[in-house]
Amino acid sequence: MTEIKGKFSVVVPVLNSKQHLRACLNSILAAIEQYGNAELIVLDNGSEDGSYEILLNEYGGRAHVQQIRNIAVGALRNRGAALADGEFLAFVDSDCVIVPDYFEQSVRALQRSGADATGSEYALEDFSNWIETTWYVIHIPSHDGLVKFITAGNFVVRRQAFLAVNGFDETMISVEDMDLGVRLNKAGFKIYQAHAVRAFHPGGDKNLRTFFLKNTWRSIGMFGMLKNTLLFKPIITVVAHASLMILAVGILFVPHLSLIMRVALSGLFFNLAPLLTILYRALQVKRVYKPFQSMLLYHLNFLAQLYAMWNIALSLGATPEVKHAMSVRLYRSAKAQQ
Repeated sequence: MTEIKGKFSVVVPVLNSKQHLRACLNSILAAIEQYGNAELIVLDNGSEDGSYEILLNEYGGRAHVQQIRNIAVGALRNRGAALADGEFLAFVDSDCVIVPDYFEQSVRALQRSGADATGSEYALEDFSNWIETTWYVIHIPSHDGLVKFITAGNFVVRRQAFLAVNGFDETMISVEDMDLGVRLNKAGFKIYQAHAVRAFHPGGDKNLRTFFLKNTWRSIGMFGMLKNTLLFKPIITVVAHASLMILAVGILFVPHLSLIMRVALSGLFFNLAPLLTILYRALQVKRVYKPFQSMLLYHLNFLAQLYAMWNIALSLGATPEVKHAMSVRLYRSAKAQQ
């Protein structure tokens, strides 16, 4: 008797992804060929590097291709989901490569866990650099299990659950995946991280400038999470870090303390937020990894969040179109550094 497999609809948003686009789509098509019951939907957001032409000329007969300009990536993914008719929606970013048994592993993970969504953080490649490796190791538990959210670049969700929470929030510039995870959990749906549902990320952060710019872009959207709770930990952390930085500078000018004491206290306040964050992460993932490199990345991450706050302040009162243009500018700047 032939096994009946639930249908997958794979949604890929594209913006200036020419460098990685073919590898991404070829990996998806190979996984579709192996699994059998799946469709590919690719939406271009106004690429200017020839990505859309590649889609039309090379993949038009094997994928549903559309171009929709000037909308947030969450809105683009929602447009793709609206075109889908699969039981499962798989969201894969255009600079990612999935494994051949991606769909089989997704089904197994959902069946094994009884969850409504699965996926995992991008898997490390053998040639991943120290930035990617360090950021991954200090954040991602090595075991599978229930989580609050999974990155939208490698995310599989039952279509029924996705529609029940109205998909991605189209007003968010970034971190729409984190917001979706919050709403799925609040609605009683479960999200299960399974490392076997693997996607590699050739378009990851290859240098510190890219890391800074991408975290700035992510952080702009992060402030939209305040709609869910005012006690959003990343925002509390960045405010604390900014306060400690000001204190670190101010302590240098306290006259009644010795120079050695002022420098020591300044160094303590300057590094306190990254240090406490690393310790918190170590407790979560049950390991400590390269503390000095981790602190450097968290310093840059916090500075990116402050830069994001500055950009938000400059755009206060601006139209949604202007805010979207600002987001695209930052995102394209980050991709240009790869």
